[in-house]
Amino acid sequence: MNRRIRIRIGDVVATATLFEDLAPKTTEGLWSALPLEERTIQTRWSGDAWRTEQEHKLTVAEDGIENVADKLTPGDIIYFPNYINERYKIGIAYGDARWLNPFCMPLDVAHIGKIDEGLGEFVEASQRIIFDGPLNVTIERAE
Repeated sequence: MNRRIRIRIGDVVATATLFEDLAPKTTEGLWSALPLEERTIQTRWSGDAWRTEQEHKLTVAEDGIENVADKLTPGDIIYFPNYINERYKIGIAYGDARWLNPFCMPLDVAHIGKIDEGLGEFVEASQRIIFDGPLNVTIERAE
């Protein structure tokens, strides 16, 4: 049975399943780092998604990027490791998205989980970020 996490954004709580079978090293890195107290930052070029403000190095370059995602749909949870610039972000799509660089070229990200409970409320809360600014978010183990 795959591990589950709880994501609290504002007053909304959603629950997600981690893709341990598809991204074992990355999900283990996330699990070991929990709980995380964070702020959401709206992505600039990637569509309806937000990312963490802080850096979270869950893997090392030698691990590669597991379960590479292309187009994202609401509730997709990703990990973006940029080993060259030392940027390590966790991101969640709340609509259609695709992780892009400033030149709108796709970037490889690891698809590490999916929200499967509370998605509608999560999407509504996340849609406010672009207008209201960053929200506090907690990512923790759902036990």
